[in-house]
Amino acid sequence: MNKVRIAVLGTGPRWNGLADSYLEHPEMEVVAVCDTAEGLAEESAAKIKTLTGVDPKVFHSYEDMVKGAAYDAVMITCDPDVQVDYAVAEMDRGIHVMTEVPAAYTIDQCFRLVNAVRKNGVKYQLAEQTRYWYFIKEWRKMAERGEFGRIFYAEGEYLHYSPDWDFFRNKKTGAHVWTHDPSYDGDPEWERNWRYRAFQDPIWYLPHELSPLLSITGGRIEKVSCVGTNKDNSYTEGFNVRDLECALMYNSNDVVFSLRAGFTAPYGWKRDTACHWYQIKGTGGSVESARSTLDLPKQFRPDTGWIDRPEWGCVDPEADEIFRNASHGGADLYPIYYFIDAILHDKQPPMDVYKAVETAAPAILAAESANRGGELLEVPDFRK
Repeated sequence: MNKVRIAVLGTGPRWNGLADSYLEHPEMEVVAVCDTAEGLAEESAAKIKTLTGVDPKVFHSYEDMVKGAAYDAVMITCDPDVQVDYAVAEMDRGIHVMTEVPAAYTIDQCFRLVNAVRKNGVKYQLAEQTRYWYFIKEWRKMAERGEFGRIFYAEGEYLHYSPDWDFFRNKKTGAHVWTHDPSYDGDPEWERNWRYRAFQDPIWYLPHELSPLLSITGGRIEKVSCVGTNKDNSYTEGFNVRDLECALMYNSNDVVFSLRAGFTAPYGWKRDTACHWYQIKGTGGSVESARSTLDLPKQFRPDTGWIDRPEWGCVDPEADEIFRNASHGGADLYPIYYFIDAILHDKQPPMDVYKAVETAAPAILAAESANRGGELLEVPDFRK
């Protein structure tokens, strides 16, 4: 196999944000695109033909794509809360799969993903990208060299406020409306999209925190407890969600995690990482990313105290230009490159199915804990 034939399931905003850079990959070829909305798949196919010369087949249902196209792997970029059924079905057909964040929304879905990979021997990768940020890679190297001593604490937050998230989608055209205007609820042409469902418990959206932090600390999350604000007291009028949820977690390497997420109340941006923030504490030192746009990343060592580390940005200064120019701070290209490499050279993807569910399951149980008054819950070990 010289090239991996790719099908794209879901050609909406997420795929459009990735297409320009993904299509430059020399070892992949998009041969099929599918979307239920009018015109979206056709627009994507035209773009692919213009950029690559390949004329992909166009489909408007998953079933038709399965019958009418031959491909080696599928990128599932449709709503993440419905992607597991498609992923399992494709893996059962021997197709390699990459899905979006979060990998799953129930513990049962986590088990289904793991079992599908085990049964079929295919490659699965989660398209989580923050683990590839430059400063995260530097912190990983520091941990490997023992510079933190014994890591005992990891902290992260994802506070991504927008005054008008795209809560509604036109059923026919796939168009998104960035509003929480409840009048759309009465219009049969519109439906609430996955963000509305996902933001009910914002802690669900933790892979962008757990993935990089666990890559540094090692181990897996074993226990979870979480609390949140009241759903009927949201900052965004007419949108009954939790403005903030905070989770305490304990992992198998004796590390305490403190994690929080929220999307509906104002919160200031950070330097480089925008809505994300991270911290690692160890017996030999600590590091943290910038807390605001006025701040710099910092490192603490007992012998020197705190020092600023302005070079700890998101973009790897030594990476190829195509990676440095990618979206999400130069991180968006890494998942597709590792996915294609795993298929062509029979490697384990760095964000494989076990690591994927180990970022999803703690968040799923954190949401359950918040809805049960902060009850401490145990996370299954999916590797057994």
